[in-house]
Amino acid sequence: MICKNTHAVLSVLLLLCSTVHAQEQAKYRVTYDCDAQIVTGKTNTYRWTLDIGETTAVFYNKNYRLYSRELAEAKANGTSTALMDQLPVIGQKYFPKNDLQIVIGTPEKGKYSYYKQLLTSGLKYEDALPSIEWQLTDSTKTICEYECKQAVGSVYGRTWTVWYSTELPLNYGPYILNGLPGLIMAAKDSDGLFDFKAVGIENAPEDALVSAYEEDRHQKCTRKRFLEIRSDSEGMSQDQLVNRILNQNSSGEKVIVYTVQGTDAKIDAKVEVPKYNHLDKE
Repeated sequence: MICKNTHAVLSVLLLLCSTVHAQEQAKYRVTYDCDAQIVTGKTNTYRWTLDIGETTAVFYNKNYRLYSRELAEAKANGTSTALMDQLPVIGQKYFPKNDLQIVIGTPEKGKYSYYKQLLTSGLKYEDALPSIEWQLTDSTKTICEYECKQAVGSVYGRTWTVWYSTELPLNYGPYILNGLPGLIMAAKDSDGLFDFKAVGIENAPEDALVSAYEEDRHQKCTRKRFLEIRSDSEGMSQDQLVNRILNQNSSGEKVIVYTVQGTDAKIDAKVEVPKYNHLDKE
């Protein structure tokens, strides 16, 4: 961890240039814990990673990447029956996980690329990085040994109260929160559904790249279309949801859609379609 007494290492970083380099090497890694109600009424603590390079940064959930890699190995090395037996075990090993990825500064400066899976399809879109009108306050507190100042701002329908440190001159934060004169160390939305707090700041591993995981598995669309698909999917009944997932499978193989409890969603009449909360409300 980069502690208070070594923060000077960061004080000379990030002379931002106008040219964006694809998949540049990460210099710094920030780890956040987020208490989140992604499913209404159920709070879980997700661990998020923010890898920062000279011109770009990527925000992702490490548990999902580990889960995806182990699942791919299981698919390559075992039978379909063995995979079905391993699926709940692997899923629980990396619980909770989230496949959201956001790359800031791509495909060019001032934009971001958003990656998310809906049903069984990986989707991605590019959009302009929102300019947040922050209201600065006089409140201060210490997080990870750094003195932080408070600011309040809104983006995509949510109002966030954040704490940032000017001792860490990094124009980033969790999610797409940005635009303050220092790294955002904590952020909480006004509905109390998402509560981020930095728990570690360190130099990134030498092999860490600022890039999306399995980028080529995501189909490109617009943000508007992404939100339409997400809204339509969440408005389905249980049977409609399962049927849509099954219809997306084009390999001809038998597919079983499992519930969180590990039962067959097609025949489990007790399954309810959950109500989801998202970092963006609009």
